[in-house]
This record gives sequence, C-alpha cells and structure tokens, in this order.
Amino acid sequence: MSKHNHDFPPLDEILKDNPGWLDEAIDTPAVSRLTGVPICTLTTWRCRGGGPRFLKFGKTVRYRRRAVLSWMAECEAPYTDRDGVIHG
Repeated sequence: MSKHNHDFPPLDEILKDNPGWLDEAIDTPAVSRLTGVPICTLTTWRCRGGGPRFLKFGKTVRYRRRAVLSWMAECEAPYTDRDGVIHG
C-alpha cells in the first residue's frame, strides 16, 4: 500500500485565514473537481435524489462546501484488513 505525501494545510489553518470557507457556496464544476464525480452524475443525482445537499436559486445550483465534505465523509467505507477485520 503506497502512502501519499500531500502538502495540504490543516483545516484549522484554512479556517483561521478564511473563516467562511466551509460555508461558501460552490458551483457544480467545483464540486465535480472536489469529488471526482462527473458533472452529469451530480445533475442526475439532483433530479433523482442522492449526492450532496444543494441550494437552488432559480435556475442556479450551488453546494455549500461543508455539505459536500460531510457527504464525502458519509460515503467513506470502513477499512478491512487482510484477515477481513473491519476497522472504522
């Protein structure tokens, strides 16, 4: 198993410099880049149910970054080791 070495700043550091960052409303292409989910899939989920919660202002669709990150956390699968033991 390879380890990734990303130099992402810790969340508390991001929030210190940008207190409203989690609640910013981002557009569908930004959500697609963040999640790796194609725009057409996000559109389908909005119509059929599923995916992250979204905001609708007339024809404009936005997602709160907090809702997208929460949804991603809910999708996180538990880790199973080679012996089949599930780790949370």
